[in-house]
Amino acid sequence: MKILLYIVIIFIIFIAFVICESIREHSYFKIKKYKITNDKIPESFKNKRIIMFSDLHNACYGKDNEKLYSKIKEINPDFIIIGGDMPVANSKNSNLNMKTASFVASLSDIADIYYGVGNHEKRMQESEHLIKDWERYRSIISDYKGKHNIYYLDNKKFSVSKNGDKINIYGLDLELAYYERFSKHKLSGKTIREMLGDINNDEFNILIAHNPEYFNSYISWGADLVLSGHIHGGMVRLPLLGGVISPKPRFFPYYDYGLYEKDNKIMILSGGLGSHSIKLRLNNVPEVVIIEF
Repeated sequence: MKILLYIVIIFIIFIAFVICESIREHSYFKIKKYKITNDKIPESFKNKRIIMFSDLHNACYGKDNEKLYSKIKEINPDFIIIGGDMPVANSKNSNLNMKTASFVASLSDIADIYYGVGNHEKRMQESEHLIKDWERYRSIISDYKGKHNIYYLDNKKFSVSKNGDKINIYGLDLELAYYERFSKHKLSGKTIREMLGDINNDEFNILIAHNPEYFNSYISWGADLVLSGHIHGGMVRLPLLGGVISPKPRFFPYYDYGLYEKDNKIMILSGGLGSHSIKLRLNNVPEVVIIEF
């Protein structure tokens, strides 16, 4: 009986530790920096700085996200890339979603924003009971009169120009089928081409693609730099093993966090800034990514 009691006590202590540590890690964010080199990056863009973040899921750092806003302003990026899943596709989160929209809109006072589509934005658009919330969300963002522009990249491309040079930013708007649990749909470079059009391989092309599972398809299409999220770093990260579980759910997903490189093409997979449903993070502090060319 004593052994059983000890086991129960140890289990309770362990669960209490996990809960407390997860709460602690959700209370702040870190800055993760990457330096990217590529012969196709024009001279005018060298030493430029991009802020990228994803999967906020209505998380709030300080009142009205003032801590997150202040840090982004302090970094002073040349432009901001959002990797999707800022809101939570649930009617219970309506008020929080609108606060998130106001925060996203306010970032346009700092720099131009290129907003990629996540599965939560997509679900809000396609759910009958969430469509009105989505319209309000988009209206808050589009009606805001910031110093800079906000580009919503639902299968769209924008070119960023400096001193006669340019780079291209594409945003891939995947159907919800590509996020289905317990399955994986094939996605070919040809299908991406049908969604985004042909690509100029002589120019530097950034692709915002929320789901990192299709990295090989993204680079076969022609992306030089892929920016993704969705996996939340695997929720719990173990030394040597990495992220434990993906939203599929899939244990120990191959693409879980960090930088991946193949054929001189790169994917940066953010661990995200928030959580939803099961709000668990362990050894997995939320992050804002800085990318320097």
